[in-house]
Amino acid sequence: MATWLTIFIWWLAFAASHMTLSSVRVRTPMIAMLGARGFQGLYSLVAFATFIPFVSIWVGDIHGGPLFWNLRGVPGLRILCIALSLAGFVLMFLALLQPSPTSLVPGGAKRAYGVNRVTRHALFMGVVLWTVPHLLLNGWASDVVFFGGLAVFSVMGSLHQDARKRAADDEGALVAFYEETSVVPFGAILAGRQKLALGELSWVAVALGLGAGIALYLFHDGIFR
Repeated sequence: MATWLTIFIWWLAFAASHMTLSSVRVRTPMIAMLGARGFQGLYSLVAFATFIPFVSIWVGDIHGGPLFWNLRGVPGLRILCIALSLAGFVLMFLALLQPSPTSLVPGGAKRAYGVNRVTRHALFMGVVLWTVPHLLLNGWASDVVFFGGLAVFSVMGSLHQDARKRAADDEGALVAFYEETSVVPFGAILAGRQKLALGELSWVAVALGLGAGIALYLFHDGIFR
């Protein structure tokens, strides 16, 4: 079996187990049976058990399989991809320090604040902004499956999480939050439902995200080929 196909199978296992365990029909009775911490432990165990093979197999076959496209010579594309990747890191760190009430581990106010004015799924969208540039610059089958899978999963995860949170919101506590935010970064701002408030952002998270992104870029060639 081709390595890229093995990566694809592990990606399906990771995505399917993730979506199944987080669905209301499965999550609710399992929490009742195992308790919140027990369920979280099982959820994490399954995630690691499927994600680690998914990553390790790809690491052993970077740029493997047929080449679907080669855009590395497109003028300005590399600079754009670096900028998008850095923005992705910033969003991911902002998601950790300014959690959304719609995230896996909810937190924060029930109204838009900080990075949630930009997107209510900063972690997922940060992953998308990090993976899409890598997808553009790496057209080999194994890379397309790896980065494309993460991007698709992040978008699906955002929509799936929204559906679960809406279904569980019997009291309508999140109605206003959904109305004034968006999944797509800057979507609600461009639609006029929200405004950008730079002063509300955690500049510690911005600095950490930029630092992590720049560090990975500097050591990138030594880690990956």
